Amino acid sequence: MFKNLSEKQKEEKFELLLSYANKIRNEKLKKVCFRILNDYKLDILCRSAGHDGIVGIPAGKRSHQNFDGGLIDHILNVVTHSYNIAKVYKDEIDIDLVLFGAILHDIGKVKIFDEWNEKATVKGNLNFRYLLVDHCYIGQQICERYLDEEKVDEKLKYQALHIIATHMDTMEKHMTECYIVSYADSIDADVMNCLSYPRNAINPITKNYIYKSENK
Repeated sequence: MFKNLSEKQKEEKFELLLSYANKIRNEKLKKVCFRILNDYKLDILCRSAGHDGIVGIPAGKRSHQNFDGGLIDHILNVVTHSYNIAKVYKDEIDIDLVLFGAILHDIGKVKIFDEWNEKATVKGNLNFRYLLVDHCYIGQQICERYLDEEKVDEKLKYQALHIIATHMDTMEKHMTECYIVSYADSIDADVMNCLSYPRNAINPITKNYIYKSENK
């Protein structure tokens, strides 16, 4: 079911992502978000969010949004889910932090995935950076540099970085905003896996489908 995005679709999704960034009320956080998105735009648009064919992954088993434009597709879905959840709890949480964390949670993937190559045997290929530090750490480092340049308040800076650092359960979460972004990330990845790669939902013992998508 997964299909490469057209250049028009990529641009439309990127514009929607910018519209979410514009909802951030804290001017410094908003500026950081816009700077990173614009500086890394071409990288965000030309990579997948998932992978296929790496060591340890069974033959033919793929992960979410493994197609050209998959990263922008995944990021936008996570932001949409996160924002809708955050609005329910708007009086108890910081929606600015949720938006910032959701928009930039996977920015590190621009460094661990090779650019999409239609002729490559392995799609969404991971490079050595993934094996050594992975995207959570790289994303945190990218964001910290921009947050420092904009002189974002120290506490707010580390709250924002904490969401990016913990969205894959690499660290213990200490903020409600972290759970919202992390769960939104898992929801999109899991749903897209089942919808588009039904073989990801096969019972390993009986070899029967736990769920089989009607999508072709």
